[in-house]
Amino acid sequence: MFSFPETPYADWLQQLEKDLKGKPWTDLQWHLGDDIVVDPFYHPDQYFPQRLPLLAGQSKAQWAIGESLEIADFKLGNQEILAALEGGTEALELHLSSPMGTEDWAVLLENVQLEYIALNLVLREINQEPGVFLEGLQDYIIKQGFEPEKLHGSIDFGKKPVPIATLQKYLPGFKLGVVDGLGLHQGHTASAQELAGLLQAGEVYLAAASSTELETVAQSILFKVALGKSYFVEIAKLRALHILWFNVLKAYGVQKSGVSISAHFAPDSQDENTNTNMIRAATQAMSAIIGGAQELYVLPSNVGAGESPTPFTRRIARNVQHLLRQESYLDKVQDPAAGSYYVEKLTEELARKAWAIFQQQ
Repeated sequence: MFSFPETPYADWLQQLEKDLKGKPWTDLQWHLGDDIVVDPFYHPDQYFPQRLPLLAGQSKAQWAIGESLEIADFKLGNQEILAALEGGTEALELHLSSPMGTEDWAVLLENVQLEYIALNLVLREINQEPGVFLEGLQDYIIKQGFEPEKLHGSIDFGKKPVPIATLQKYLPGFKLGVVDGLGLHQGHTASAQELAGLLQAGEVYLAAASSTELETVAQSILFKVALGKSYFVEIAKLRALHILWFNVLKAYGVQKSGVSISAHFAPDSQDENTNTNMIRAATQAMSAIIGGAQELYVLPSNVGAGESPTPFTRRIARNVQHLLRQESYLDKVQDPAAGSYYVEKLTEELARKAWAIFQQQ
């Protein structure tokens, strides 16, 4: 079998400078923030240890196709939910704006088979005690014949951390420690700071837990992460979060929990051109999937223009993910970026910098 001769790293640099007509090859380096330098290419002569897949606990990339809905009217909201599910949504994110009773749930979730989807609720605008809210939702679930322990999703109670271990009895399959990192996104040059902020917010839940509660609390933490436009940086950022959170859990003596990531398009990644947003959505979604997100919410393409989502833009947002799964087969590969010199190095640099910032906070 014919094989190409190996070319040393120094030879590549020499050829690169020749092509640049004497200019230093370092002119092509990319400075990501103050002290992260990305080379124009990487070579096995540089230090690259053998990498195992970061997502070793699963046989392939697994993510739920998400859709986010603002709920102002329960009947209209139910129609939008059913349309989303009919279009292939697997994870609902419902932003609620008023306290919920059993009758309200019955209207909003009519004909919704909760055992087949992830139900993610955002309650930041609701003045309702977490225990009261959970008890009412549990009551509805039981009356509908569902088994609470078999349902899954998350509940975002806002900025104030809730006593996870105390409230977990209502819905044991729901993540109640939601770390909303969407506001931490400040562009690709601040990715290390963003990661450090996510770690700091997640650790708040661990620090408040007793030693007997740590495993339960760790399993109930969900990171909501914003996705920008920088394809490789976003992949590396999510992969770095897997590494960093594992180290935090290890420091607390937690062995069994991984990291749960819900990826959302950053609003500043969208512009007024809906066609541009529609095309860019594919690469942004790929960043989330390759980076190891478990849920992905693609913004409808007209949101950047200040418009409300339409049935068409919602359908296209869902179909981006259907195409990546059913035609690109991104769900067939475990950690597709593993072993890529470029992505591995970028992951390592982001993790190193973020950990240093986290330790200083």
